[in-house]
Amino acid sequence: MSSPAQALEETEAGHEALNERSHLANGKGKGWAEEPYLAWTLGVFGPGLFVCLADTDAGCLLVAAQSGARWGYSLLPLQVFLIPVLFMAQDLTVRLGICTQQGHAACIRDHFGYGWCWFATLLLLVECTAAMVSEMSGIAAVGRLWGMSLSTSTFLAAAVIISLVCSLRYKQVEFIGICFGLFELAFVFTMFWYHPPLSDVWQGSWQPHDDPEFVKLISANIGAVIMPWMIYFQQSAIVARRLTTGKDLSEERAGTLVGSILTQLIMIGALVTMAATKNHRNLKNINDLYLAFIPAFGITMSKVIVSMAMLGGSLCAAFVVSLAATWALCEAAGVEDRFALDQSPREAPFFYSSFLAVVLLGVLILVTGVNTVKLNIMVELLDGLLMPVAVGFLFLLATSEALPPDVRVKGFYKWLLAVIFTGVACVSLGSGFVSLVAN
Repeated sequence: MSSPAQALEETEAGHEALNERSHLANGKGKGWAEEPYLAWTLGVFGPGLFVCLADTDAGCLLVAAQSGARWGYSLLPLQVFLIPVLFMAQDLTVRLGICTQQGHAACIRDHFGYGWCWFATLLLLVECTAAMVSEMSGIAAVGRLWGMSLSTSTFLAAAVIISLVCSLRYKQVEFIGICFGLFELAFVFTMFWYHPPLSDVWQGSWQPHDDPEFVKLISANIGAVIMPWMIYFQQSAIVARRLTTGKDLSEERAGTLVGSILTQLIMIGALVTMAATKNHRNLKNINDLYLAFIPAFGITMSKVIVSMAMLGGSLCAAFVVSLAATWALCEAAGVEDRFALDQSPREAPFFYSSFLAVVLLGVLILVTGVNTVKLNIMVELLDGLLMPVAVGFLFLLATSEALPPDVRVKGFYKWLLAVIFTGVACVSLGSGFVSLVAN
C-alpha cells in the first residue's frame, strides 16, 4: 500500500495530466496568468493576501469609517492590535491546508464526523448567502452613485463574477480578485492626503469613552476581524493552488502576514481619514461617506475614491464568499475535487452548480427588495454564531494529530491562542446578540 505522500503525489500527477488535456479541449487553458512575465507577480500574491483583502469589504470599511467619524482616533490602537489576532487565525489554516491537503469542512468531516461537518457547513452556507447579498448591495450602492439602477449594477456584477470563475483557473481568479482588493488602498491615499498632525493622532488614540455606542463599535471591529468564511476559503484555496512543500508553507505564512498588515492598514486609512475630516456625523451608507469627502476632493474625485475602495472590496469579497461556500458544500457532501476550479463546468458540474446557486440566490434576494439594514444585522448575528464554531474546530484541528509534530500548535503558543480565540469568540457572539436585541 502506498504512503499518503505517495498517494497525494500520484493524485496530483493524474489531475495535472487530466487538466492539461481538458483545458486544451474546453478552453480553460494556462492563459495569461501563468506566462513567465507574470510568474514573479503570482509568487508574491497568494490565498493569504486574497482572503485578507476580502476581509476589508464595504461593510468593514464603513465600520472603520464610522469609528473615525464618530470617535476620532480612539479606536486606532484596536486596529493595530487586531493585526496579530487576524494572522494567528489564518496561520492555522495555512498549516492545515498544506499538511492535510484538505479544506476545512473536509478536515471536520474526517476528524469529527459528518454530523458536525454538516452543522458547520449549513451555518456557513446561510452566512455566505447573506454575505453575498451584502457584497452585492455594496456594489449596487456604488452603482447608484453613478446613476445606475440596483438591478443593472447587481446583475452586471454577478455576470462578471460568474464569467470569470467559469472561464479561468484558480490562479487567474486569485490574481484578478487581489487586483480588485488593492483598490481599497484608496483609503490609504486619502489618509496621507489629509496628513493629520501626529500629535493629534497620538493624543486622540488614548482618549477613553464610556458611551454604549463606543463599546458597540469596539465589538463590531473585533467581531469582524475573523470572518468564518475566511477560514474555509483560505484552507481550500491553498489546496487548489497546489501548495504542498515546506517552502510553500513559509511563503504562504509570510503572504498571510503581509495580508493581515495590509488589510488593517486599509482599515486604519478609513478610520484616520474620517477622523481627519472632523465630520462628526453617523455614516449609514456609502453615500454619506461620499458626501463627507466632497469638501476636500470635490464631487467627481470623491465618487472615484469611494467607488474604487468599496467596489474593489465588495468584488474581492464576493469571489471569496461564493467560493468558500462552494468548497465547503462539496466537501460536506463528499464529492469534493481539490482542483475543480481548474476544470471546466462540464467536468465539475456539482462544483459549478453550487457556485452558481450561491451567487444567483444572493442576487435574487437583493433585487426582491430585502431590507439591507436588517440583512446586515443578520449577517453580524450569523458571524457571531459561526465564528466560535469555526475558530473552535480550527484550534482543535491545529493542536491535534491532524498536523505533524513539527507543525502542530503546542506549548505556550497553544494556550495563548486558546485565550485570544476565546476572548474574540465571546466578543463576536456577544456583539451579534446585542445587535439583534438593540435593533
